[in-house]
Order: sequence, then C-alpha cells, then structure tokens
Amino acid sequence: MLAMGQSKPWPDALEVLTGERQTDAGALLEYFAPLKQWLDEQNKGKKVGW
Repeated sequence: MLAMGQSKPWPDALEVLTGERQTDAGALLEYFAPLKQWLDEQNKGKKVGW
C-alpha cells in the first residue's frame, strides 16, 4: 500500500490491500472500551482539555 505513494488515492490503495474501500474503527473502540471507562472515571469532575 505504501509503495503506491501518491500515485493513487488512499481509498483505492486500501481496496487493493483489504478488498474494502472503507475502514471501521469498531474493533478498536471495543478493545479499548475498558480503558476508556477507567479514564472516564478518573477524569470525572475534572476539566479535560488543553
């Protein structure tokens, strides 16, 4: 995919690599759900941001 560089739009390169033109972050969100829950509890009542 990286070898294609700028010669093709990224959705085309993704399709060559995976057979799909779209990505889905659902699996990552599911994997990190316990961490997010813990972080939400740790940050409860605190100002979050820069």
